[in-house]
Amino acid sequence: MAATTRLASGFRVEQIRKVQSRGRHVRNVFQLFIRTIVATFSLSSPYLPCLSFVMMQYSLQNEFYGIETSVAFANFAYFNIVMKQDYIGGQHWATVALEILNQAPPSSITVRVNWIIHGLVMVWSVPLKETKRKLFDAYQLGMKIGAFSASMYPLCFCSRIALLEGENLTLLSQSVTLDLKMMAKYNLPCAKLVVLDMLMIDELRGIDSKPFYIFKDSIGNDDKDIMNNAQMNHDYYLLGYSYQRRFISAFWAGDYDSAEIYCRSMLSLPSAKAPLLQSIYTTFYRGLIGFLRHRECQSEEQYGIGLDSIVKIEFWWQFSPTNFESKLFLLKAENEASLLNVDKARSLYEASIKSASDNGRIHEKGLAYEFMGNFLSSVSNDPSGARECMKLAHSCYLQWGAFGKAAILSMKHELNEADVPNTYPSSKHGRHE
Repeated sequence: MAATTRLASGFRVEQIRKVQSRGRHVRNVFQLFIRTIVATFSLSSPYLPCLSFVMMQYSLQNEFYGIETSVAFANFAYFNIVMKQDYIGGQHWATVALEILNQAPPSSITVRVNWIIHGLVMVWSVPLKETKRKLFDAYQLGMKIGAFSASMYPLCFCSRIALLEGENLTLLSQSVTLDLKMMAKYNLPCAKLVVLDMLMIDELRGIDSKPFYIFKDSIGNDDKDIMNNAQMNHDYYLLGYSYQRRFISAFWAGDYDSAEIYCRSMLSLPSAKAPLLQSIYTTFYRGLIGFLRHRECQSEEQYGIGLDSIVKIEFWWQFSPTNFESKLFLLKAENEASLLNVDKARSLYEASIKSASDNGRIHEKGLAYEFMGNFLSSVSNDPSGARECMKLAHSCYLQWGAFGKAAILSMKHELNEADVPNTYPSSKHGRHE
């Protein structure tokens, strides 16, 4: 990467406007690079960065900045983040890739590069709602120009952001079902990822929508089939996402033992080394479990996991406070709770609740109430404050549409109908709002 960085240091964006066309043989080389990069991505191959850097060097040395080279610049942007933790540099090279795209007619490459830029690079610095809009625009462009398979990649990320950011699950379930029908027709690899998202949605809602029925055995009958297929084909990205789906589902169900097992399996894979959108939530949820476990059994290892999560989330927070503020406040509240600093913990719980509410994350608001209630029940002789927190958490989960999660909370804390407000899911949070 050092050689590529040195060569790129003399590059100026103005060069794109001066030189773009080269002979067919140069374009053929880049087409070969692109096909090879696509093949190595799902394998989480260690050769993927090398291929990207060689492609970037070839572009700079030949002064060729056609649309094909936008793949090289976009990948270089991402590997600045992966290998150097250089998020500012990543944003710079992503901007260069977008400049290249703007100089050429749209194609399937346009759609794929927008997916890389907005789904893998800018996601760390741009509010996720805006990221989702950019990805949805890329999806619509792909469908308009007939790049149907390529357009499924940004659509896949739209569904993932909507789920992880707490959009209403009832409405999201309806839109994802329609997405799956399209993906069954145009892009089965994307369909495998989104059907795993649908399983998470179903578990949170407490239903079984039977999403595999759409595929008529083309991807298997359950997530075990997907995982077995991923292992057989060495598709570590899909395998890692399968474990992460189980980790998140176990977390929301309160099954922290299983969550930790799935998380360790996921982190043992090569794909775990690359920061992805889902890495945010793995870090966040695992940190919460770590602090909770520390209070339960005084585990220094678990406390270390919690502190490490604070360090990571705080680092990401500097690039996008909107995306990370409520998460950071809640992790810090759990740290103070572990140290039995009651007043500091309460203040940080309340800050997390306010931030989640201000940014439209009803699920994180509920989570903050739930963890605050857990803490108060362990340090206070008056259970009414803890019970009130659980009632408010339950209300948030109902508004989210997570009726399954709400039922688990109600059963665990014996909330009766008089305790629980009559709350209905809001239609405010549209999928592509």
